[in-house]
Amino acid sequence: MPTKRRINWDVLRIAAVLCVLLQHATHAGPSVHPELSAPVFTFSLEFGASALVVISAFFACASLAKGAPGRFLRSRLARLLPAYVVAAVVTYLVLRHVAPAGWSELEPRDLLFNALMLQNWVPGVRLVDFSYWTLPVQVTGFVAGALLVSRVRGNGVKALVWGLVLGPLVLRVWTEEPGVVRTFYDGFGVHRGQLFAIGVGIWLWAKGRLGDTHLFALLTAALLAQAVHSADLPSTIGLGVLLIAVCAAAGGADWDVAPVRVLARPIRWLAGISYGVYLVHQEIGYVVMAKVAAFGPWAELVAFTGTAVVLGWLLTRFVERPAHRALTANPNGSVLAGLVLAARLLAARVVGAQSHLGSVGTVPFNLPPLRRPVSHPSTSAAAPSALGDVASAAPSDQPR
Repeated sequence: MPTKRRINWDVLRIAAVLCVLLQHATHAGPSVHPELSAPVFTFSLEFGASALVVISAFFACASLAKGAPGRFLRSRLARLLPAYVVAAVVTYLVLRHVAPAGWSELEPRDLLFNALMLQNWVPGVRLVDFSYWTLPVQVTGFVAGALLVSRVRGNGVKALVWGLVLGPLVLRVWTEEPGVVRTFYDGFGVHRGQLFAIGVGIWLWAKGRLGDTHLFALLTAALLAQAVHSADLPSTIGLGVLLIAVCAAAGGADWDVAPVRVLARPIRWLAGISYGVYLVHQEIGYVVMAKVAAFGPWAELVAFTGTAVVLGWLLTRFVERPAHRALTANPNGSVLAGLVLAARLLAARVVGAQSHLGSVGTVPFNLPPLRRPVSHPSTSAAAPSALGDVASAAPSDQPR
């Protein structure tokens, strides 16, 4: 019999997504588009999207522990992919036809490779939205988890999480110059491995399979790796603080106390649309801010946030949920996994390709991801499902 749904995860999801929205609206947006108003305050810490990936990994473990990895993968991809493709198309159209002149250099080719999640594999492809960095990373993690769950057991799992922390640090040595290692390193988002290690480690600890000292050592090492990859110590510290709350949610009692209980309904509603909010908030939000810039910074912030919530609800209500129901009800829905794997294999055919992020549709610049913060405005994003996963329909104590 399913246990009572725990509200603590909904609170954490909203907090992480709010951090993403505030960072993009008050720091990334004005930095990239100086024509926007100077913000009334600046929230520059970039850890919300990373926290969402951690939570996503935690709940992937919870689902995989129940068996049926094929069903897990099918459910996750059915929730993740349709909403992502629709959001990418809508964002592309807004940037091409609504954004101020000079904001976008996107072409149909860019949309195609973004929709296939091959934007990090093919040189010269511009990102439709930098927030989408979490999507290919999550798909890679979900596929790997489904493949490894029956093959890695006991101490092998502990070795795996440490490998996710230490392996990317070693591989960095071979990523200074373009080449095969760099292509796969960037394409699979290897430098995000420590985020999955944190989520898996916290789940093992919550299940009594990892001691307190071991978890502390793992989290410390993972945060140090995060600082190295992101070159952003303040944001790494912010992530560490939020991880304390994640551990409290995983290993403690539910936060069903008076203040939270009173707001339970709006909290659960907002958490339920968080994936949709994440997918549509950034680039479309900047365009909305430009349209209301004449009314000042507060109007821009309210318009940015309100647009994200409204569009996020529409995407959830009319795309994400119905698509998930339809695809999981169809016995052939598992073809989604095959399509994603085929796309990954296609990337390997890009001979001699130098992987790089390309330019965002609204900004014609090109910088390699390795030296960018993990939640950089030009690489950033969340809702877990940091995202699609945490947004998955889940029994009992899962966030959805």
